[in-house]
Amino acid sequence: MVTRALWSRPRSRRDPAANPAGPARQQFASQPAEQPTGPPSGAAEARLALLRAEYARLVTAARASVAAARAGAADPLVYVEAELARQCGLPPQGATVLAVLADAGAAMTLAAQAAVPHELAKSAA
Repeated sequence: MVTRALWSRPRSRRDPAANPAGPARQQFASQPAEQPTGPPSGAAEARLALLRAEYARLVTAARASVAAARAGAADPLVYVEAELARQCGLPPQGATVLAVLADAGAAMTLAAQAAVPHELAKSAA
């Protein structure tokens, strides 16, 4: 059984040897005129905390589903389905696997493009 404390406790698995910034982000950060000034706002910190909590809930639901499948549960996806329903993230009825994967790929591409400043994106092209 998943307890409330376990459900809300995010765990970090970041590889310290990996460079999360990447060359494009390093180039952007090395330009002093482009660096943000001051600490992040309270609203930005609250949004980041919310995103971390949502991610932790999804990962926990996925792990519970894997454990249920290994234990031979009749419906191991119930945890993932419940969490996706809570976040209004269930795919529409009749959606195909390829359509869901294509939507996710497009969303990740758009998010990556939005993360790179336009000036930096132009210079990289």
